[in-house]
Amino acid sequence: MYAYDARCAPGVPDGPAARFPAPPGARIMLAVTAPVFVSVVPDTRGMLPQERYTYSVPDELTGSIRPGVRVQVPFGARSLPGLVVAVLDQSDHADARPISAVLDEEPLLSEAMVGLAEWIADRYCAPLPEVIKAMVPKGARSAGPATGRRRGPRTISAALTAARAEGTALQPPVLTEAQRQAAAPLLEAIAAGRHRAVLLLGVTGSGKTEIYLAAIDAALALGRQAICLVPEIALTPQMIRRFAARFPGRLAVSHSGLTDAERAVEWRRARLGEIDVVVGSRSAVFAPLPRLGVVVVDEEDASAYKQDRVPRYHAVDVALELGRRAGVPVVLGSATPRVETYYRAHTGGLELTTLPERITGRALPPIEVVDLREELRAGNRSPLSLSLARALEASRTDGGQSILYLNRRGTATVVLCRGCGEPLGCPNCSVALVYHAGRGRCDCHYCGSSRSLPDRCPGCGSTAIRALGMGTERLEAEVAERFPGLRLLRMDRDTVQRRDAYFEIYERFRAGEADCLIGTQMVAKGWDLGRVRLVGIVNADTSLHFPDYRSGEVTFSLITQVAGRAGRGDEPARVILQTYSPDHYAVRHAVTHDYRGFAHDEIRVRRTHRFPPYTRLVTCTISHAEDGAAEAAAQQSVDRLSAILGAGAGLDVLGPTPAFLQRLRGQYRWQFTVRGEEIERAFPHLPRGRGWSIDVDPVM
Repeated sequence: MYAYDARCAPGVPDGPAARFPAPPGARIMLAVTAPVFVSVVPDTRGMLPQERYTYSVPDELTGSIRPGVRVQVPFGARSLPGLVVAVLDQSDHADARPISAVLDEEPLLSEAMVGLAEWIADRYCAPLPEVIKAMVPKGARSAGPATGRRRGPRTISAALTAARAEGTALQPPVLTEAQRQAAAPLLEAIAAGRHRAVLLLGVTGSGKTEIYLAAIDAALALGRQAICLVPEIALTPQMIRRFAARFPGRLAVSHSGLTDAERAVEWRRARLGEIDVVVGSRSAVFAPLPRLGVVVVDEEDASAYKQDRVPRYHAVDVALELGRRAGVPVVLGSATPRVETYYRAHTGGLELTTLPERITGRALPPIEVVDLREELRAGNRSPLSLSLARALEASRTDGGQSILYLNRRGTATVVLCRGCGEPLGCPNCSVALVYHAGRGRCDCHYCGSSRSLPDRCPGCGSTAIRALGMGTERLEAEVAERFPGLRLLRMDRDTVQRRDAYFEIYERFRAGEADCLIGTQMVAKGWDLGRVRLVGIVNADTSLHFPDYRSGEVTFSLITQVAGRAGRGDEPARVILQTYSPDHYAVRHAVTHDYRGFAHDEIRVRRTHRFPPYTRLVTCTISHAEDGAAEAAAQQSVDRLSAILGAGAGLDVLGPTPAFLQRLRGQYRWQFTVRGEEIERAFPHLPRGRGWSIDVDPVM
């Protein structure tokens, strides 16, 4: 029996059959190549009726087609680039239009990363096109071959400069016995090339970073690569330089402080195999490393790992899924892990390994609690208690450095009319404006609107306008007035707006150019400076009474992490914590550095009120220019969803209620929440379209 393709049939001019006719009586099989179709996600800015579109592939392009490559496709009257997410053997769309060209020699995204994108879209109810945009930097998505090097930015940030330090790799220190035991399951998984998910629970200063570095060393020794995620607030020069010293010339950095061009260059360096280690904030989880060997997530409890805009993914969960799909180990490290993570480590979802003591053997610094109610009764209305003021002076006298932590920026948190009692509010948002004396302006920290401090109340005309409350700017002014000659630095969003300002402030403090650093949560994590002998937590209650079920967890974490900046050197150190709520369980356990005690109490509260980890949540928010219209739309969706799910379905539909910020950027917002163990059953019925946003597993 002979088989020929269509061109071999007799009678085809110049075909092989014209020169080599089939023997008499031979059976001829016509093997016609089946048409190939692809599912494509077009790259467009606008909202589309659907996410994927089917196109046919011309015969001459079939050899170049695979998931992850970009193609040029006709789209209406336009021609657009798009990403192939699936190759279809057959299709019901026989009239599908053909793709115009294949833009990549190699896929822009690997097939595994395409699968990860689809997983993110499904888990977080996110549009697949938006997920793809989040995975690939803007500069790398432009049309044209993705394999060639584009010209990088003329100047690069201090983070990139530090990351590309050249030289001889710094020799790793010998791990302590506790570190070796904690690292063992991770190193075993790397050597075996298999997936393993580990929670590393280590107190501040216990040497968690050395375990990360040892794991990355092990992966690189086997010819593999590594991703290390750090929260934005902990992306310090110290961390970058420490990694660069161990892996000179092999490090890329990715975080929000880079320009689009810088991000694209770092992404291409990873894709072309020019680097082996990527350190960065949440988007670094998408680094296109072809030989991934280990994924590290430092400070896994940080809220910065949750994306606050579409696609609203959580980078920690994405990292775990990436490790599972790639078959590589993932380590989550923290002194104060999320309660959900700790719970999973006790129910089989994660392995638990611990570092219960500081690497130096020195005890954690003692925390002295100051009851601010007693300070008020004694007539002290200063932001500094008597104990904290004395400690600040003593630290300077002894040649040490201090950190004062207050998680509120600005001079005054509210401008109030004492005549009518009304605060000076934002015209676009349902919040009070914050006064910044340095600029003489009252600003909204949500929409950015700004106005000068008025002489009279806009409502009643009274001149009794007063700026009340305490922010870092006012704290700096009061400390400067009370301690003349004390060299001060301030780190908050107002002082780090300029490019590389974060690095410059850190370097100045590290070099001893300041005696005291005043800061927000930017100074809470990642700082390891031996001369810090005093940490003052000016008001521990700024997050404690926030209307959020995680408020206790956030407060405990911040107190523990900020306190951990003290006592890193050889000299004794102290922490002074000022609070109006000394008896709250989050404060009590933080004072004794007792994470397990806190987790036990917090989990009991979560179980009682059916909050994670016992359930999952999805919050749907509608925004509209009219308050009544937003409320009506939310109520209609709640009624419809409740009817669909029915009673006894194990899912609660809570609401609707006004959002915490009911008006934001001129839009009124109402929301409802679905709560339950299997919230995915509600996903197909959630409202979508103009004005709606969906947040799966919200952090607030």
